[in-house]
Amino acid sequence: MRKRFLMALAAFAIFALSLTNGINEVTQVNVDSTAPMPLVTDPLAVSDSIAPIEQRGIEYRKWLSKGVKILVSGSSGSGTIIYYDRASGWAYIQSCGHLWDGSMSVEEGLIKNKTAKITTWYHNNKKLDSPKTYEAEVLFYSNHRKPDISLLRFKPDWAAEFFPIAPQDYVLENGARAHSIGCDNGEEVAHYDVKIVEERNGSWKDLVTTNNSPRPGRSGGGLISEDRYYVGICWGTSDYDGSGNGYFTPLSEIHRVMNREGYGWLLRVSTSLAREIPIVDRNNQQGTYPREYIAVPN
Repeated sequence: MRKRFLMALAAFAIFALSLTNGINEVTQVNVDSTAPMPLVTDPLAVSDSIAPIEQRGIEYRKWLSKGVKILVSGSSGSGTIIYYDRASGWAYIQSCGHLWDGSMSVEEGLIKNKTAKITTWYHNNKKLDSPKTYEAEVLFYSNHRKPDISLLRFKPDWAAEFFPIAPQDYVLENGARAHSIGCDNGEEVAHYDVKIVEERNGSWKDLVTTNNSPRPGRSGGGLISEDRYYVGICWGTSDYDGSGNGYFTPLSEIHRVMNREGYGWLLRVSTSLAREIPIVDRNNQQGTYPREYIAVPN
């Protein structure tokens, strides 16, 4: 009860109000050491009776294993591994921008040495006995609703699996099932089943979901398609209790900003999930192949 009272008090006492595309956005203050998650008053929101179900079973590991907690100045959000470069050892994490104040952008010439910490509970499909924390480098971030996005990188001590960013022309059907990955209230990463409502095009773009709407701490968490493509970044919710809509930065904005900031190459990495199938070469059984190699039948 006290927690809900503090959330309500924060949302009404300190807020910034803007109106666009039928959405009133109210930004709340920090609650319980999680990064502020914007509370959205949306006249088009579709509420349901489903309270958030935090799914952490072994059957969800393929989703959970790429999700991380991001620690910034004593508060936390979420992020997702979108690429691992075996040659350099860097793993790249996509997240939201409102974990930080202002912006740090190549385009704006605001390049600073910023760091964060990331915590993971998995090394690929292996659940760790206890979570591990790593130093991460912040490459850019934008704490603006046009859009709310960031990119970090760190050096894992395992060959990290990842969710590649989907192509810009990837189609998400309204009503399709998707997978939300994030850390409720800074706790262990959890999976939510969600449903795509629509992508809205106004002064800015939003991908809207229903069922298990995000709670504080999931800011920056990834939205993943059924075929395991990264398709959105969590930035807001219409209900802290999980009964409303979730709001995600969509693919079109992710592509635009990644190209603008000089990281468009991350949109063009080898993304074939067929490479997860082991190569069996009966003619050259001692052969070794890079991960990017894709076998093609004669």
